[in-house]
Amino acid sequence: MSRKFQHILLLFAALVLMLSPACKSKKQVLKRSINEYGFDFLYDQMLKNQLQFNTLNSKFTLRYEEGKKVTNLKGQIRIAQDSLIWISFSPALGIEAARVLLSKDSILFINRLNKTYFTGAYNLIDSLLNTTIDYNLLESMLVGNDLSQYDINKYKSSVDGGLYNMTIRERRKIKRYIKSGEIDTRVLVQQIWLDPDNFRIRRINLKEKGEEEDNALQVFYDDYVPVDGELFPSKVHIQINSKKTIHIDVEFNKTHLNEEQSFPFSIPVKYDKLFN
Repeated sequence: MSRKFQHILLLFAALVLMLSPACKSKKQVLKRSINEYGFDFLYDQMLKNQLQFNTLNSKFTLRYEEGKKVTNLKGQIRIAQDSLIWISFSPALGIEAARVLLSKDSILFINRLNKTYFTGAYNLIDSLLNTTIDYNLLESMLVGNDLSQYDINKYKSSVDGGLYNMTIRERRKIKRYIKSGEIDTRVLVQQIWLDPDNFRIRRINLKEKGEEEDNALQVFYDDYVPVDGELFPSKVHIQINSKKTIHIDVEFNKTHLNEEQSFPFSIPVKYDKLFN
């Protein structure tokens, strides 16, 4: 497997938090009028209706598009909330090609096709993808929840195209979640669009304050389906524009919540380490 494809796998494992211009085809416009509410009410309703779970497991298919290059993958994902994300990739024939384990502090990655592995912190992925990520951002983006470890400052709300829109101009990581040695000056600018029927997130725009407008992330959540009494987004579209434009489409199926999960990960002794 080429180094380029290794980076693609790492990209999905991190589910990037980079950045991208508007996607025109994913936004659905609701015809009926909706009540106008203030930010506090909308934010409270979003938190009440977001996905509540201890563990999650799901099958997925993924399409990664960068220019004319397209990669299709399938796999399985398991999440222990606020703790671990485990992903297994199977490009063809159901044979595992790679496995990733993400924790609060580190990333573990093995590539079974060329017998290599990586262990390290998120800052390597930051350098590969020209962005800054952390575990909370990744988990939140995967399930369509808010950034629980970031505060709220300078906000406003409106109605936009039949959806509720909330803009938070300064989001900083709450001090108790800042790890030793972590840069704590990161400030996020976030826009959230909510479905007026269920107050679930339909779209998120995210960028770091001071970045160029075309250096931002957009995530679109479609086809919310009932899963064990909760609403889960079965289709997620991610558009990223940093130094290049990337499209990622993920479709989840056979999703289950709160079942006992294992997160097996071991590195065979004969595998070679990446990025020494």
